[in-house]
Amino acid sequence: MKNRAILSVIALLIAFVACTSDFKTINENPNNPETAPLTNVFAYVIESLTSEFGKTEMDYPAAFVGHITKGTYTDVINYYSKPGDGTWETIYETALTNAEYVISGAKDEGNTNLEAAAMVLKVYAMQMAVDIYGKVPFSDANLGDAGTIHPKYDDEKTVYYALLDTLERANSLFDATNGGSLGDGDLLYSGDVGQWQRFCNSLRLRLAMRISNVDETKAKSEIAAVLNAPDTYPVFSGNDDNAYISYPGGDWVEPWTSEYSSIGDNYMAKPIIDTMVNYSDPRIAYYAEPLDDGSYKGLAVGNDADTVYSKINDSFVNNPTGNVYLMVYAEVEFIKAEAVLRGFISGNAKDLYDSGITASCQEYGIGSQEISDYLANSDVSWQSSLTQIYVQKWIALFRQSWEAWAEMRRTDVPKLAPATHSTATGHNRAPFRFPYPDSEQKLNASNIPSSVTETDYFWGYQIWWDTRQSVQ
Repeated sequence: MKNRAILSVIALLIAFVACTSDFKTINENPNNPETAPLTNVFAYVIESLTSEFGKTEMDYPAAFVGHITKGTYTDVINYYSKPGDGTWETIYETALTNAEYVISGAKDEGNTNLEAAAMVLKVYAMQMAVDIYGKVPFSDANLGDAGTIHPKYDDEKTVYYALLDTLERANSLFDATNGGSLGDGDLLYSGDVGQWQRFCNSLRLRLAMRISNVDETKAKSEIAAVLNAPDTYPVFSGNDDNAYISYPGGDWVEPWTSEYSSIGDNYMAKPIIDTMVNYSDPRIAYYAEPLDDGSYKGLAVGNDADTVYSKINDSFVNNPTGNVYLMVYAEVEFIKAEAVLRGFISGNAKDLYDSGITASCQEYGIGSQEISDYLANSDVSWQSSLTQIYVQKWIALFRQSWEAWAEMRRTDVPKLAPATHSTATGHNRAPFRFPYPDSEQKLNASNIPSSVTETDYFWGYQIWWDTRQSVQ
């Protein structure tokens, strides 16, 4: 994989900090380009998204989806406390505010590539907001300077439709020849406009497939528009297109390593370990540390580690220079496979399914023979099943647990119950969503949808695209 380490941008970020001791001051004078150079702000948006989502997934969605869990400090795992305001603040006060600053500034400069790339980041952040919380401020968001300090909440459909339109617009703005430079702040692709465009359209596929169970007509239209016109809407074509940043270590440590080094209480969860053992999945050696006898054993989510269980592989939790991923090629191939199987587009679903698995395995350097053997496994070999696609996608999304959680709610695969010692009763599935943060409850309570009750923190209501039946 290409090295996109952020060493070259640290100086820019330090300079950004020097410009203002509080990043929120960008709100106070967004039209002054000297407040912070656009490329610095662009870098800050990328880094803040990857660091926040990389850090918080370890405590919440990774446990919700049965990827990892805790063995001693299980209060969070068993929902004794709700999340803090950090994720909401990162989305709104950091990512959205600063992405809008870059969009506006780049538009003024005629830099359509930087404008489009910042639009993609805005979409990424706002999709996360919807997928995590449900109904959220959107049309009124970031309008404090105009006097809107109590933004209304928009429904999920409204936000999703607007985000899909934004990605269409962003795609049209990318111009590798005449669109301008992304600057030194491009932590994802080091200024490669073509890769940003492929990320843009791949993200559009993600959004479209997410709504496919509740709004199939719109989803099919969006997916077909992209995949039937590859010259106009290029998407990821290999692992070199994966959207990630690499941390340099030192003061800039990869989030899982940073979190793990402070507590060291994380284990591989039973659902993913049991599945990978049953499938003889070669990725297990790259996801988990074996026990002394060479076997793997996952800990049930919510239980204390009363005996020996498999730890997370050192490459994820003892690697200061590790990566945080926003989206990978394997996901795109699984989306295509599902689209073919559901009749959204024409193609060969088996080849796309196999390609998704192959791409995921190749991320870890697994050889072609091992991959071929795995694809021939009777539990893995193609049987024209959506469930197969969903299971393999769930496995491949290890270390992208926010996306895995959203997909699990969309597909109900795997069917995972709440943590074993959950403080919330009456539920038969893992959490549906995050509760709104205390800051909203205190400062914008009148706009929180009246239908929302959050007495048990993580349920409240099913998000619009979550069409599962008989779940609670």
